[in-house]
Amino acid sequence: AAALSNAELIKLIEGAGLHVTHTGPIAFGGYFFGITGFHGFHVFSGVIINIIMYIKTKLGHFDQRGHYEMIEKAGLYWHFVDLVWVFVFLCFYLI
Repeated sequence: AAALSNAELIKLIEGAGLHVTHTGPIAFGGYFFGITGFHGFHVFSGVIINIIMYIKTKLGHFDQRGHYEMIEKAGLYWHFVDLVWVFVFLCFYLI
């Protein structure tokens, strides 16, 4: 397999009528790090919520109140974070 030099590659791209935009990789990097950072923030928030729930469980807070609404909401939150990660993974790693 012969390697193409930069000049040959440019001629090949120009000959095929393809146009190179210089904002492509920059835009991808911005979207990638922005979305994964935003997702990471939500994961970090979920970990904090889980730590708070663990402490409240050890102190018997939920047994005293007689309901586990916070645990149910945290479970829904984690399912949301997991579902978002599936779409982030599909969009950035598989497509």
